Amino acid sequence: MDDPAWLPAWVAAADLVRLYEEHPERVRGCANPECVLWFYDVSKNGRRRWCSMEGCGNRAKAARFQERHRR
Repeated sequence: MDDPAWLPAWVAAADLVRLYEEHPERVRGCANPECVLWFYDVSKNGRRRWCSMEGCGNRAKAARFQERHRR
């Protein structure tokens, strides 16, 4: 535990605990079932679904678009 390489992990863990204490409803997992990432929702309405709109969100929207146009 004295290894400095662990410092970023300990800081991240402390931040996660703090966020859970302050606003647990804003800490959530990505809506993509294949994604393992979690995020802190800072959107105004608190309805963010994706860890990244450029990644998971874009893939989901593209898949829905392709499904609609296959019919």
